[in-house]
Amino acid sequence: MAEKNNVEKNDPIDQMRQELSSGNKKLHAGKTQRAHKSKARKVIENVLFAVAVIVLSVILASVLVTRANGKTPQVFGYQLYRIESGSMEPTLGVGSLILSHSPENASGLEKDTIITFISSDGKTITHRIIEVVTSEDGSVSYRTKGDNPINSPDNDLVLPQNIQAVFVMKIPLT
Repeated sequence: MAEKNNVEKNDPIDQMRQELSSGNKKLHAGKTQRAHKSKARKVIENVLFAVAVIVLSVILASVLVTRANGKTPQVFGYQLYRIESGSMEPTLGVGSLILSHSPENASGLEKDTIITFISSDGKTITHRIIEVVTSEDGSVSYRTKGDNPINSPDNDLVLPQNIQAVFVMKIPLT
């Protein structure tokens, strides 16, 4: 009978031990799952970081090669230009950086559009279209002028094939 009492007294203790053991197993299983999730997350983060570094490196290399060849670099069809004269003041001051994009249809631009083009003497110029000129054969050209009030319209008409970019926005850093 003493043995039966002893077993009954140990029974709640054994139950507690089993519950603690079961709880420890669940806790350990939870930690293991979190550790696996954490490892997987770190792997994904490292892969994404590596991809971002590779993409940015390719873009940088592309820009450097393009500049070395004397052309204007493009990233996803966008270009940066720096205004070097006062011809576009007060809209765009000297030293302003502008973001522009390649036109989808250089023959379909409208009056008041700011464009960057190559002039007949090979200079890169940013001016506003003040007139769309359509010839008898249906070809289009543009008369341009800087926004500065003292400017007169440019002498040469701009042909669509000479248009490099259409103004998107002024970069606010300048």
